[in-house]
Amino acid sequence: MNVRYHALARQEILEVTKYYANVRPDLGNAFLAEFAAAVNRIIGDPLQFEQVRRDVRRCMLKHFPYGIYFRLPDAETVRIIIVKHHRRRPGLGMRRV
Repeated sequence: MNVRYHALARQEILEVTKYYANVRPDLGNAFLAEFAAAVNRIIGDPLQFEQVRRDVRRCMLKHFPYGIYFRLPDAETVRIIIVKHHRRRPGLGMRRV
């Protein structure tokens, strides 16, 4: 399965990683490792995740307060559109859909 990222989602990943690296140097890498594991879970079975809007699903990270919002434009592609903190506005980033 192909994974594609919205440009703003890539930026969000970088910003979160930098934030955690500033909190504690190893925390940025821990975030990236958990993010990669979540993407692998999405690839493995994307339909297991909660549908939060029309064709948008959400995968929650286990140890960080972030969700990965994604779409399945076709049977072979996962498109990650938003990576955001749980406390951010619910509709934040949904215009990207």
